[in-house]
Amino acid sequence: MTQLGLNQPQNCYSVDAGIMITLESYFPLDLFKPVWDEIANLVSQDRWKMFSAVAEEVHAPNVQQWLATNSPAIVHWDNVINQYTNKLMAELQYNNMLLINPNSTKNNGDPFVVMLALYLEKRDISDLKKKTCNNSCCVLTTEKLRHLKTNIPSVCKHYGISYMDLYDFMRHHGWEISVKIVRA
Repeated sequence: MTQLGLNQPQNCYSVDAGIMITLESYFPLDLFKPVWDEIANLVSQDRWKMFSAVAEEVHAPNVQQWLATNSPAIVHWDNVINQYTNKLMAELQYNNMLLINPNSTKNNGDPFVVMLALYLEKRDISDLKKKTCNNSCCVLTTEKLRHLKTNIPSVCKHYGISYMDLYDFMRHHGWEISVKIVRA
């Protein structure tokens, strides 16, 4: 599967840290409150999810505060998550698709973004390519599919997981951003 078509429904989203960083950079909370309110609405519907290790990669204080206020978005370790993580890491290594560079401290959360999507789709733990139900989870990432480069989109493609960037996500939900001028 490649990038998600804009008309396909999604049960939930597994969010990469880069999406939160991009949101903060281009849509700061104090200027674009409706954007963040819409995302909070998805959190309240249990549809916007981040793995805890990925959320820790976002350092902006106001985003950390927003995540604390919207804590149901954060998924924490448990036994099942551990099984999915171990299986994914073993399969990625077997397929020579390493998402973590051992010589870098950057992007160490990338496997967890994909793992969370597999977990939320309730994939068969013995065969992560096999769906066990109709749950659909789309990965939200700032990364683009690149030829001969292992990254989040290439791993999503390998496992048949939908993915999209922030702007396609906004289009998918029919968002239009308008400006309201408030004079002091």
